[in-house]
Amino acid sequence: MQISSQQARTSEAKSSVLATAQFVTWPVLVEAVVLSATVCFIVFFIQWQYGFNWSDEGLQWYISQRTALGQVPLRDFFSYDPGRYYWSAFFFKLLHGNGLLEQIVANATFGAVGLAVIYFAVAKAQLDRWWRIALIVLLGVMIGFPRHKVYEQALSLISVAGLAFVLAKPASARRWFAYGIAAGLAGFIGRNSGLYFGLAALLLVIVLKLTGTAFRANTAVGSCTLGILTGYLPMLLMLCFVHGLAAAFYQSVLFTPHWQLPLPIPFPWHVHLKGLNPIDVMQVRAVSILCLAVPLTYVVAIWKWTKQRSSAALQLACAASLAGLPWLHHAFSRGDFIHIAQAILPFAIAVAGICSFFWHRAEHKSALPILCVSSFLILAAWLPYEPAIQHFRERSGVAEKISINGRYFYVSADQAEVMQIVVNAFRHCGSVDGSFLQAPYYPGLYAYLQTRSPFWELYFLYHRSDTFQIKEIDALQQSNVSLVLLNPEAAMDGRTALSIGQTNPILLQFILTNYRHSDAKLPQDFQLYYDPQKCSNPSF
Repeated sequence: MQISSQQARTSEAKSSVLATAQFVTWPVLVEAVVLSATVCFIVFFIQWQYGFNWSDEGLQWYISQRTALGQVPLRDFFSYDPGRYYWSAFFFKLLHGNGLLEQIVANATFGAVGLAVIYFAVAKAQLDRWWRIALIVLLGVMIGFPRHKVYEQALSLISVAGLAFVLAKPASARRWFAYGIAAGLAGFIGRNSGLYFGLAALLLVIVLKLTGTAFRANTAVGSCTLGILTGYLPMLLMLCFVHGLAAAFYQSVLFTPHWQLPLPIPFPWHVHLKGLNPIDVMQVRAVSILCLAVPLTYVVAIWKWTKQRSSAALQLACAASLAGLPWLHHAFSRGDFIHIAQAILPFAIAVAGICSFFWHRAEHKSALPILCVSSFLILAAWLPYEPAIQHFRERSGVAEKISINGRYFYVSADQAEVMQIVVNAFRHCGSVDGSFLQAPYYPGLYAYLQTRSPFWELYFLYHRSDTFQIKEIDALQQSNVSLVLLNPEAAMDGRTALSIGQTNPILLQFILTNYRHSDAKLPQDFQLYYDPQKCSNPSF
């Protein structure tokens, strides 16, 4: 029996080597690009015009606009790391526009890159074509939400592909160097993404050492580190040659621990279902189960590969798990679905690898239940949040069509009303660049109005010092701000301590003292203020 088992493992290893040797690169690469572009185009075509998130999506759109105009992220305004904004700015130039549609095209294209890279890696792992196509469709659904965070999603997929590339030949210093370049570029797009790349590489080194794999850990770490520095070179060059950026970057590093506002992980025993309709109950339940299933799957996949290292499918599952583990920090540091959805895409690849392994061993009774249950959980979690489905789930009359840079989008009726009043008031007050202020967190309105923010701060979520607020007031006066859209009662997560009256009380008091309340009637506690010395009462 032992001899038979040994022969089976030897035969499986030879089959894997033979399959890899017969792997044809260019046809599969073309297949990866075509299918990934097709999936992203379909997801984009179906739902690009539904919804507009003023805060996070609006922040990305506004910063991309300003970057395309020559301003510098981090230095000239509050932002994440600059890579994603230069990517978007490139598409603005390419498409000769800087509207929300162009921003969504840039996002979708980056998503297609991530899908193409992971499809190629899955093909290299010898998963059958129908497994690959099913996986890419499922991942296409997953990158459909949140559409402004596709960069984190795509980077997590690229991390999986990179680790699979290294794991196939861990003794190769060139592969570690190539992975390091990807990690450095990821850091240029988002420092947390670069950190997760690096942690995944460290986990791989540990696993390889524990399993006695033939490779030199020092060479691997050194090559990866050199690659990281190479990939991060655009940021390093900017820090050296862009005036004022180094100081702003340093301050942003100090502020990084305060960026994320924590929420508890929605484990099954933490969720609240009272008052939810059946679809939302199913969605919340699916997310809560995934919070347990995802880390458990990662651990099982890594353990399974250590026992069956000849399997290319399990090798892919192991790579996905090692890449996915660091991303759980992103998912769970703020445990809402928006952040969970950004970070658990490697789970789908790990499941595909495990199921493919069982399927080719004729263990269909193991493969099919795992595949079906995992796919159901993913679809139940994501589909209710897809922009098109959210739109059609709304009651009649709730959504309205509004023009944004010449393209029509469907937004909530309250959003449409506020946007229309604001744009009319802005024109009424002269449409002077920099003369409009929003607070506490609607930077998408700057992009909608095609105007710059009067000062560096874009989110008034964080407690600022008196000195910082006085500088904001000085900037407010220098920019001759004539119009202010304010929602003083708005508080993130319902926490009063995060309202603008608590985080920026001096700034709020200056606005209430020096600006007059407009007669315009706005929904959801929005208030419009104007400077009577610069324009008359914009009562619409």
